[in-house]
Amino acid sequence: MESAELAYYEAVDINKTVKLTYGTRKETTYFGVGALASFGEALETLGINACGFVTYDPVYKDCGAWAIIEPILKERNVDYLMFDKVMTNPTTEIIDECRDMFRERYNHQFCIVAIGGGSPIDTAKSVAVLLEHGEKNAEQLYRKEFEAERRAPLMAVNITAGTGSEVDKFAVASILHSEPPLKPVIGTPVIYPDISFDDPSMLLSTPDRITACTALDAVNHVTEASTTTIATPFSVHLARAVCSIVAHYLPVALKDPTDLRARYWLMYASSIAGMSFNESMLHITHALEHTLSAYVTDFTHGLGLALLQPGVVAHIWSDELSAKTLSYVLKPIIGKFHGKAKEAHKVSKALRKFHESVGIKDTMATAGFAKDGIEKLVDSTFACPGMTDLLALAPVAVTNETLKDIYLTGFFDE
Repeated sequence: MESAELAYYEAVDINKTVKLTYGTRKETTYFGVGALASFGEALETLGINACGFVTYDPVYKDCGAWAIIEPILKERNVDYLMFDKVMTNPTTEIIDECRDMFRERYNHQFCIVAIGGGSPIDTAKSVAVLLEHGEKNAEQLYRKEFEAERRAPLMAVNITAGTGSEVDKFAVASILHSEPPLKPVIGTPVIYPDISFDDPSMLLSTPDRITACTALDAVNHVTEASTTTIATPFSVHLARAVCSIVAHYLPVALKDPTDLRARYWLMYASSIAGMSFNESMLHITHALEHTLSAYVTDFTHGLGLALLQPGVVAHIWSDELSAKTLSYVLKPIIGKFHGKAKEAHKVSKALRKFHESVGIKDTMATAGFAKDGIEKLVDSTFACPGMTDLLALAPVAVTNETLKDIYLTGFFDE
């Protein structure tokens, strides 16, 4: 990071709550250390008298969010229901169970509130839609058998630094009884949260491995968003900022997990990475990772992306514009390259070196996958609703052999 850039990042008052106005229906993401104290203001803005919380136990307490929210609810006499069964990679069955719990209490002054990362926020988005669509269920929603036309009031309290779901129009869920198991995505402006919260103090209890995996999730968001066929200067310049922040502040946070400034900037990087791919979508890496976490239901999303990113970047480096773009976007992480096709292998190795430097030394093998199962993974990727649409946004042609080669690269046999 250049000295002038670092001087700015170090000078910002991280304890000042600001409002980001992109990616929410009410144009408000409260951002900054202490931002969650504005939860009562948000309830008033939306006219809420009851909440349905969507989260997982005990994380919503361990991170400190509940210690802030509960007194605000009591002070304002706001009743609530608590659904705390969300797991990594939530299923359509869990979404339906949450919907059923909230249904009897639901009216338009009842707000769905996610506390967590991508899994609770995506679950909350889905539940908010289903509460407004009669007898429709989550599997029908994710198989795109009906359009999400409206939803219940919705807020997102984000407590990780990778997902971006608090500021985007996407959600994912797993359909595990299917053969193959699927993890499709829905995308519609209907599911933007009304109001979101990014409070870096919620990150202080995050384990080092999750800190690294979520930061690499943000990096993958922008690696893809900056190189889709619909990328814009907006998504590209956000991408460069994300990589600059992660390259500097991820090692700081891993060395001292209590460093609030590092947490602040990693959360900001995650948020603007969400804005970047909300603008320009994603392509190969996320399509492939959704297959991995459909088969291994407790698989960490950011880890899967890290296993795939070196192979994906090497593949798209053959496209001249993508190589030039990523030479700019990824420079803080991989060093100086010139955007030449012959650099692809070295770029891939540089990415892997960065992953290892922040503690991610896993391979496809250590994650539980075998080379003789690659064909099945490839077939499953093409079978998942919506994934061919993502693959079509890649800057280069994508074939079965392409996906096979990328999965194989993740074994890192060299």
